[in-house]
Amino acid sequence: MAAEIKQATKETFHFINDPANAINEAAIGLTEYNANLSYSPTHKIVYRSDLDAFRKDHVTTIGFAGGGHEPMFSGFVGPSFLSCSVSGNIFASPTASQIFNAIQLCQEPNTPSKGTLIVCGNYTGDILNAGLAITRATAAGYKVRFIPIGDDVAVGKKKGGKVGRRGLSGHVVGLKIACALADQGESLERVGDVMEYIAANSGTIAVAFDRVALPNNIVTEIQTLPPATIELGLGCHGEPGLRQISPVPSPEALTSEMIKLLTDTSDPDRGFIPFPQNGKSEAVLLVNSSGSTSDEILARFAELAIEELESQRITVRRLTLGPMVTSLKQSGFGFTVWRLPGMEENSMLRRDEALKYWDRKVETVAWRQ
Repeated sequence: MAAEIKQATKETFHFINDPANAINEAAIGLTEYNANLSYSPTHKIVYRSDLDAFRKDHVTTIGFAGGGHEPMFSGFVGPSFLSCSVSGNIFASPTASQIFNAIQLCQEPNTPSKGTLIVCGNYTGDILNAGLAITRATAAGYKVRFIPIGDDVAVGKKKGGKVGRRGLSGHVVGLKIACALADQGESLERVGDVMEYIAANSGTIAVAFDRVALPNNIVTEIQTLPPATIELGLGCHGEPGLRQISPVPSPEALTSEMIKLLTDTSDPDRGFIPFPQNGKSEAVLLVNSSGSTSDEILARFAELAIEELESQRITVRRLTLGPMVTSLKQSGFGFTVWRLPGMEENSMLRRDEALKYWDRKVETVAWRQ
């Protein structure tokens, strides 16, 4: 009898009900207490409640991803940030139908529109489904621009090839500025160009103690790391990183290695962010928890990162930390660095504009102002 009971018992590592309903239940809970947000359960779309009025004379913005990375993107929907978010099931892209329905929400039918910017991480399923949705939307007369973002420097240029880097948290940094521009009434061309400019000047590197257990109602068998081991560059779905490190290095040594991966322009395979080799630079730093890493720990790593960047003549002008892009409850964190435009640089975005729009207040659930 005991054996039979044990066999019938299902266990999970997550505080949820049926995994098939987890995204809907979370989104319903999110929107019920926030008047700024509304929810379409059929297509798992969280959208700003004033979208009908906003879309008439503004560029609208959509962020989409698989579930399990919350608060990205539903936690960033609201005035001065995203117009709406679309969620797939856990670690699965939203369908083309879901994305198409989000485009329909963002643009009034048979009416001239300023258009919609759609952003996601650089993952094959996301891009394929977005392509199908955008093809359908364009044929129906909707105005759309699609920008997938890859910012993970753990994936070098040789390994990335034509596919490119994985998306981690760089798109959240870019969207903070792009959505502020959209809120100001800028054109789709301008909003999209700035998004691409920020992506070209940003990079992310992450580290974790473990891969994640999916909420599938049973004890999940996953490949675990050996004791006293971390994986540098581990992806947000458990994709292999750069290397495993054991014993675990000191916070100072780990931070130094991670920051150098982001700033070393002499590395032909990973020199993604165009920091000048001579002279001073400025940056925005995002320190992201991948699930269970506390603000106190993030703050210590932020302090170390600022010191390391300063030693390389890079001054951090703005800092944001917290759980922005998670991997369920993974124990880990990441650094995202955005190189700010130089004072004399002739770029898509001036330095004063960058700081102004970064500081612009938003009305969302999860953004750490």
